[in-house]
Amino acid sequence: MTYNPQKKGRHIQAMDILDVADDDNTAQINIDTTPTQEFHWHTDYSQPSASSSMRRTGKSVRTTMTHLPPGLSSNTDSSSLPAMISFQGYMASSTQDTSLTTSMSTMSFLDPDYEVPAEFASASNEDEGTRLPRPLGDHPLMVWKSQREEFLEEILRSESSEQTTHSDCDKCGLEQGQHRCLSCFDGRMLCCTCIVELHQAMPFHRVEGWTGTFFKKISLGDLGLVIQLGHKLGQTCQIPAVTAATFHVLNLFQILSFMSKASAYEFYHTLAHLSDNSGLHPPPDHYDAFLRIMREWHHLRALKRFGRGHEPGHIEGTRPGELALRCPACPLPNVNLPDGWLQNLEKRWLYRLFIAVDANFRLRRLNVSDELNDPSLNQGYAYFVEEEAFKAHLKKYSDIIPEEEKSTCNNHDAVKLANSQGGKGAAATGVGVVVCGRHDMKRPLSIGDLQKGERYLNMDYFILSTLSCDTSPDLVISYDIACQWHKNFFVCMDKYPAQLRLHQIERNILYLVPKFHLPAHVLKCRNNFSFNFSAKVGRTDGEAPERGWAATNALANSMKEMGPGSRRDTLDDHFGDYNWCKIIIIGDIASIICEKYKDAVAARAQHVTEFISYEDALRVEHSNAVDQWRVMVLAWESDRTKPNPFSPTLRPVTENAVRLELAREEKTKNVIEIRHDVSPSEFIAQGLQLEEAQVRLIDDMKELGAHFTDLQRTRIQQQANCISRKIDAWIEIQKVYMPKTSLLCARDDDRHAPGVETHPTKIPLYLPSTAL
Repeated sequence: MTYNPQKKGRHIQAMDILDVADDDNTAQINIDTTPTQEFHWHTDYSQPSASSSMRRTGKSVRTTMTHLPPGLSSNTDSSSLPAMISFQGYMASSTQDTSLTTSMSTMSFLDPDYEVPAEFASASNEDEGTRLPRPLGDHPLMVWKSQREEFLEEILRSESSEQTTHSDCDKCGLEQGQHRCLSCFDGRMLCCTCIVELHQAMPFHRVEGWTGTFFKKISLGDLGLVIQLGHKLGQTCQIPAVTAATFHVLNLFQILSFMSKASAYEFYHTLAHLSDNSGLHPPPDHYDAFLRIMREWHHLRALKRFGRGHEPGHIEGTRPGELALRCPACPLPNVNLPDGWLQNLEKRWLYRLFIAVDANFRLRRLNVSDELNDPSLNQGYAYFVEEEAFKAHLKKYSDIIPEEEKSTCNNHDAVKLANSQGGKGAAATGVGVVVCGRHDMKRPLSIGDLQKGERYLNMDYFILSTLSCDTSPDLVISYDIACQWHKNFFVCMDKYPAQLRLHQIERNILYLVPKFHLPAHVLKCRNNFSFNFSAKVGRTDGEAPERGWAATNALANSMKEMGPGSRRDTLDDHFGDYNWCKIIIIGDIASIICEKYKDAVAARAQHVTEFISYEDALRVEHSNAVDQWRVMVLAWESDRTKPNPFSPTLRPVTENAVRLELAREEKTKNVIEIRHDVSPSEFIAQGLQLEEAQVRLIDDMKELGAHFTDLQRTRIQQQANCISRKIDAWIEIQKVYMPKTSLLCARDDDRHAPGVETHPTKIPLYLPSTAL
């Protein structure tokens, strides 16, 4: 890596040109691919001699490498993790970042005669306008623009025929070469016999034939090539295949759909346009066949990857959810948990399972096709629940499980829409999902269709189905309506069959509301279901499902037109790729997690030290209160039914509450009566509103920028005129209730030049808090 103090931004890997004293006096180009070391490059430049081999660069370069001596290293890195330190007498310390610039005394060991160039020495304080101009290589399009004529000629030359000089076949030389392959790299002109012979194992190459004036597309089949699928060269087949697709094209579409969310329709017609982009000779329509082959391929790939071809039970022995990729970072009993973890009660919180529940109403499906004509191939093997069992559950318990209850929180859409009618013409209004709350991975048997809103009956089935897999006895469930849903969760679960019942006890389940959704709840919910007030949950925010929807919402247009089986199988396939990408990310960020762990240890030490200092300061006068509060917190953390210590005991004072109190005082005649249409409390309220209007006007003026339009300026001027008129009217009322402010206003008028109007944002209001 090279560092240029004249150029900001990323410093990419560079090639260092070494002018070494070899026998042949040739320069070498070495690309440094070794890990970063602590060294400095010292380069001398000189004009080349007549025999110099560096003619392309115009100057010779000699580069030497000098290691920094011990003690001068500016970057110390240790792969070992820091130990948790004791807090006895701990003092938080901070380290300063080492500057990239080095003093001349530090650099003197490099070369006694070396002097820092003036432009480098002043780089840290130079102005943006004094930078050196960017070299021409930083503008590649400008360089290419001057050479585009040559590029165009080369393209035309590649499309022309060389029959005037090469009339015979470039391979055999016996016949006239009139054909060439566009997929091969050699571009040779071959005869019909040779090109067919060379492409017996490459039947899908694109071939052109020379007509005498231009090249015309032609297929290898037209030239006589015949292949037998599944047979060796030269063998014949009694029952040849009619329609087939190569593994390459199926794999290409699968990866393309994962990355771009392109539909099968778009991909197929892209291939058709590559075959004939004019529409004059369209290829036969095999779109329906491609859809079937594509679904079969995706299903077979999933079975192969999870080893079903080697199992004694084969495909029929696949267990529910077995084709789903599990989160490797979540606790899995008998997989990634240490021996005796269940008996270690003090550290069992480390093995909590975090799940997050949500619904997506964009992945809806119209009422097209049915299960008979479009069945699912996965059948509950991956992320979607098995459809027949799910429908039987809905039919059996739809009248037993209540659909609505009186909400003790705000009127959330998830609860309100649960009893609304489904979308017109929609067979599924969306999907419900349960994901890993910490790592945002789809869980097995955690997804299913919604008929109308987030009914508890549907969401219970998804949650209980995915938790039927191996799970930890301690759970943290994040749900945007957890404050309402959790109340009857165990009551409803007792009515379900045994396979839909949890082995966890209720006191080991912590219900929380995602951080972004929490402000929409009432104060009681914000205190009782907050991640920030809960112990041993880290910095989890519970919003994992929302981030996951960003990767699948692009499929919405395709999903709504699909049949039931193809929709579930397609989403299963995409969710599998999503989980696979997450697993790769977890592996890639191991070093980042290590660095964050180091930062977290230091930050924890600092926070604990500050908390202890704060607690000691409180104990000086409130020792008993501190002890009582600590007992309340520990009791609430162990049992959420105990009083919440984070719930405020004092009602916050709001502006509306103060106005109400002042109005009551006016009603009881506890204020000095002054005959005016505006009461004293209303007078104060109007003054506060004018003060806020002045602040908003200042902010709006700052947002105009340097290039504002006439319309923007007009709105600002109208806003200023309105505020000015209101202030003038309010000052007249102020003279009645605060007559002494007239002297202050007169003094302000004397300070301004005659005829100069004061801007509305600079007119002092002299409210009681500022006038006294």
